[in-house]
Amino acid sequence: MRFEYLIALRHLKARKSRSLSVVTWLAVLGVALGVTALVGGFSITTGFEQAFREKVLGVTAHVFVRDYGLRFTEYREVEQKVRAVGGVRATSPMTYNEAMLSGKGGTTGAVIKGIRPEQAVQVLAITDYMVEGSLEALGDRPDDGLEGIVLGAELARKLQVGAGDLLTVVSPLRSLDPDQWKGQADTPTTRPFRVVGVFSAGFHEYDARLAYFEMSVAQRFFGSGDAVLGIEVAVDDALAAGDVAAKIRAALGAEAYSVLDWRRQNRNLFASLEYQRVAILVVLSVMVVLASCNVACMLIMLVLERTRDIAILKAMGARDRSILRVFVAEGMAIGAMGTVVGVIAAYALCEGLLANGIALDPKVYGIARLPVVFDPLDYAMAASGALIITFVATLFPALRGAHFRPVDGLRETHG
Repeated sequence: MRFEYLIALRHLKARKSRSLSVVTWLAVLGVALGVTALVGGFSITTGFEQAFREKVLGVTAHVFVRDYGLRFTEYREVEQKVRAVGGVRATSPMTYNEAMLSGKGGTTGAVIKGIRPEQAVQVLAITDYMVEGSLEALGDRPDDGLEGIVLGAELARKLQVGAGDLLTVVSPLRSLDPDQWKGQADTPTTRPFRVVGVFSAGFHEYDARLAYFEMSVAQRFFGSGDAVLGIEVAVDDALAAGDVAAKIRAALGAEAYSVLDWRRQNRNLFASLEYQRVAILVVLSVMVVLASCNVACMLIMLVLERTRDIAILKAMGARDRSILRVFVAEGMAIGAMGTVVGVIAAYALCEGLLANGIALDPKVYGIARLPVVFDPLDYAMAASGALIITFVATLFPALRGAHFRPVDGLRETHG
């Protein structure tokens, strides 16, 4: 071991100055608290991002393809071209309409997606969130003539209905002839439906507003003919959806169709999460900066206390960089100790939150529980940031001690 590190270790272990020892432990505690806060902030923001991604991908396709025009009727040919693109796993056409739903609990607005259940289950993860009935029941032929509908859990709660109950669906606009754009007197705008399933995605926006029809039923009820809104696409790797979307765009023609991956479909949501992550990083980093100021103050006190030792070392031939290395080693030892304690405390804190959980208001946060994720990268980033900030804080007092002249130390010693 180099003699500089031996000296630094002896300085830290010495108990000559009680006040210096207290400042040292306060510096360690400050760094530990800063690292704990950083790791906790990272874990929570990462948890929110992962939770929202899972919820979004549960009811949103990896890639969405739609025509720029009002009527997308050539979707079958487009589906064939999309399936031929590498990385595409499945496709499913869908319609999208707004309607009013009326049940025992009252009337509320909803968005109704028309899907083909046999294809939708290969594209969406909505079947994982079914709490009553099944999505496949939308394709069953009813004996009583009533078509099926699948509701979000919060929407079903508002209407006070469950699987097997009846409700009334009202189209807010009069059905139109898609070819002549005129009203059809024989097309009903109000019809009873039977609830065949209820899902709970855990995302309030979907649970409170979304419902599903079988696609042909939706087309007849809303009078859209054979047109769809777009094609939902599932890819092999959700994180690579952007690259697959670019391939689909190239295969269909860059200007022919709109092709959006799940990130672009929810751009505002994920952009806000990223901004929050950066803001938390900046704010919580201030705690580490303040803790590093304690380290700097401790080293300044140590330099003043060890003036005679510095003078003797320099008189014996020690160079400036050796003195610099002594004090930097002391500061980094304090920073490393605080970082280790902070990482351990953060892990215990995060595991405690994971084990016990904290309930959230889904109407405000969109999810029901506080998500906390253990990601080694977050721990590494927080620890690295704390060590870098501590290193920068040690430079000024270390440089001051390194540039101290031996004669000045001897003059102070002998008056």
